[in-house]
Amino acid sequence: MKKLIFVSILVLGFALTGCKEKPSPVQEVLRPVKTMQVGEGGSGRQWVFSGTAEDALQSDLSFRVGGKITSFPGDQIGRKFRSGEVIARLDPADYELEVRQAESNLEQVRANYVRAKADVDRIEQLYKRKVVSKSELDQAEADFKSYQAQLNASAKQLDIARKRLRYTVLKAPFDGWVGAVAVNVHQNVQSGQKVVGFNAGKQMKMSISLPDTLIATVSEGEKVQVTFDALPGKVMQGVIMEVGIGTNEGASFPVKVYLDNSQQLVRSGMSGNVRFAGRSENSNIYVAPSAIVGNPDGSKHVWVVENGSVVKRRDVEIGNISFKGVLIKNGLKSGEVVVTRGVHSLKDGLKVRNVGGLS
Repeated sequence: MKKLIFVSILVLGFALTGCKEKPSPVQEVLRPVKTMQVGEGGSGRQWVFSGTAEDALQSDLSFRVGGKITSFPGDQIGRKFRSGEVIARLDPADYELEVRQAESNLEQVRANYVRAKADVDRIEQLYKRKVVSKSELDQAEADFKSYQAQLNASAKQLDIARKRLRYTVLKAPFDGWVGAVAVNVHQNVQSGQKVVGFNAGKQMKMSISLPDTLIATVSEGEKVQVTFDALPGKVMQGVIMEVGIGTNEGASFPVKVYLDNSQQLVRSGMSGNVRFAGRSENSNIYVAPSAIVGNPDGSKHVWVVENGSVVKRRDVEIGNISFKGVLIKNGLKSGEVVVTRGVHSLKDGLKVRNVGGLS
């Protein structure tokens, strides 16, 4: 009997002890989903387009008169010239003869002009004393005006002859170097025929082509980075100076980038890349097709993850679908996280956990 009472007391003690313990909390279950961040990486994305450098200031130099080249200091590619230095000379003999003839003609006409002016003064005095008639005075004045016109014309002819003589000397129009040679010394050349290609070299340009989906976000004056295969590790700053308004042969838009080459590291013909930093294409937002949920009324919505784990329904307006996904015209902002898998079993306020990005 005593044993039975003792056992009963022990059982009652254990029961009372168990009643004092708190029940363990039930762990909240988070629904597994897959997500994606819209516009993810867009702010750091770079556009890279290749191109070839060329001199921004490049001229084909030629003589303004024809003749035989007798001196040609600029017949070496890469030779540098200061502004005003002589690149080539023509035989000046014929042009010197033209100058002498023009000078002789001018002197003869000037003599006639002086005599005619003296005749006018003399006959005018005689006319005042009524020794000669008015018609003789008129004739003298007409002769004077004729010689005056001839004098002006002869002076202009002499000026032209002297200019033609100066044109037999081809000088550098600016500081630069010879980039191409088209003729040889002792060769006869025509007026306007290319003699050398002359490059300034202080400023270079690169011509690149952008597709129509990107051209609208590019503007003149925008700064870009330019690198060249021949200059590893060298990053140069460029500026967009020209943006084409029409397409070229490749159905893309031409863009010209200018860069400072005062150190003369870049040479015409070098291939390189132009980088546009901090771009998201057209600032458009795309999501995976699986993220779009259709509603009975024809509208569409997605599930946006807020505060790291809570989903909220967001109505969206969609556009065309492409290889980048479904275009979201309205309803989402870049950087927001949307659910791409498990969208049909969600409701507002439900907590979720991401089990992996969009595959």
